[in-house]
Amino acid sequence: MRLKSMLRVVAAAAGVAAVSGGGVVAAENVRSMTLAESISIALEHNLDIQIERINPLIAESNRRMVYGDYDPVMSLRTSHDFNQDPGGLDAQQRPYLGSVTDSDALSGSLSGVLPTGMSYSLSSFAANTYGNAPRFLTIGTNQIVIRDAFENSRAQFLVGELRQPLLKNFWIDGTRLSLRLKTKDLKVADLNLRMRIINTVSSVEQAYYDLIASRENVKSAEIALQLAKRLYEENKKKVEVGTMAQLDERQAQAQMAANEAALIEARRSVDFGQNVLKALLSDDYEKWHPVTIVPQEKLEALPEDLDTQRAWDQAFQLRPDLHALVTDLERRDLITKFTRNQMFPQLDVFGSVGWQGSGSEFSDAMGQVSDGSAPRHTYGAVLTFPLSNRRARETHRVSKDERAQAELRLRQFRQQVMVGVSDAIQQAQSSFQRVGATRAARQFAEEALSAEEKKLANGKSTSFEVLRIQRDLTQARFDETRAYTDYNKALATVRQREGSTLLKFNLETPPPARTSDAGKH
Repeated sequence: MRLKSMLRVVAAAAGVAAVSGGGVVAAENVRSMTLAESISIALEHNLDIQIERINPLIAESNRRMVYGDYDPVMSLRTSHDFNQDPGGLDAQQRPYLGSVTDSDALSGSLSGVLPTGMSYSLSSFAANTYGNAPRFLTIGTNQIVIRDAFENSRAQFLVGELRQPLLKNFWIDGTRLSLRLKTKDLKVADLNLRMRIINTVSSVEQAYYDLIASRENVKSAEIALQLAKRLYEENKKKVEVGTMAQLDERQAQAQMAANEAALIEARRSVDFGQNVLKALLSDDYEKWHPVTIVPQEKLEALPEDLDTQRAWDQAFQLRPDLHALVTDLERRDLITKFTRNQMFPQLDVFGSVGWQGSGSEFSDAMGQVSDGSAPRHTYGAVLTFPLSNRRARETHRVSKDERAQAELRLRQFRQQVMVGVSDAIQQAQSSFQRVGATRAARQFAEEALSAEEKKLANGKSTSFEVLRIQRDLTQARFDETRAYTDYNKALATVRQREGSTLLKFNLETPPPARTSDAGKH
């Protein structure tokens, strides 16, 4: 899946005025957001994703770098050499005269390696030497020294020299191994990026649900405070007219203070939840700090068909970290293949063909090269092998052991994925059952409070008992909100562990219905 398709999401919606956490805030500082919009913003601005997004670029550059080993290397060289021999005495102590020579040379070569492992070299050489040398001319009994000027040229043009391994480094060599390993590294980097996106989307989901729950808890705490305040005011009036003991007034006042403290704590939880979500959405927290995020969505408990076997199959197809271990196993296979090839003897065949020429002038030498009158060629084979080959054998043994370790790690992680998916499904199912139970408990607590308040009005109950039922109702509301939140977060965890988070939000195309390679090991 391409990165662009992962990050192509819907644009963010505009903010609206709202009341958050029980306190009124300025309209320009409030932003009403859906879950999909939150995920969209996180995919664009989350710092973890931005950091991880660079790794595939680095891996791709490292892969391209290996191709540089196949780049031809050109070399050009020109030189001038001057040599003046001063003369002297030879081994028999006879004097000899010196000489003066000048030499100009020009050479060039082009060499490289092909993806088959064959190395090649194209080269040419031309040189021209001129100067003078003493020559003794004997006339009668006299010797006359004559300095003869001379010039000679040499040229050589090699069409090519080739060397091809036939055993060691034949089907894979160091460069081909490195290239294939870097390709696997690129695939792992892409998988890690996809895993990072899945984890970030899942974290945004859970932070969004926690923020909704915190705001609902604020509402429950506000209702509890209102109930306690109403009871306190009623008790205060009854104490004033002498129909109730002052202790009941004090109990209601104490509960009102306790509910006030609970409301303060609930509002602090909203602020904490806001910061968690903002940190996931933003790469500029200072800009988001004064903004109050108001979730548009409500907590619901929609039933899901959670089948463990189907979830396992989904995880084997979609989990990027599982496929990263499969890719690591493929890397180990490549290394094992390379080390096995390195145990073979080095048998190379080689050959070269070219033309050369020489003459008193440079044009003479080049004429012989051009008409091909002085060809040369070479061919043969070289066999090289160590007598014990201990290093290659032990290296291959180590690579096989490391490959076996990688396969065991894959099997171990596959088992961990199955356990994790199973645990998440059981948690979701348990949370869904809790939703029904806590909803019923809250309804019963509301009915109980209503009945107890009527009994108190008729003088058949006590203020203490009403306060107790009020506390039970507040706790029941908290428990119901927690159950809704836990269920939605559990579903997010199921999707995360089976790798289907991006499918849920239409951020990738569903895979074909087939068994993944990750599930075969």
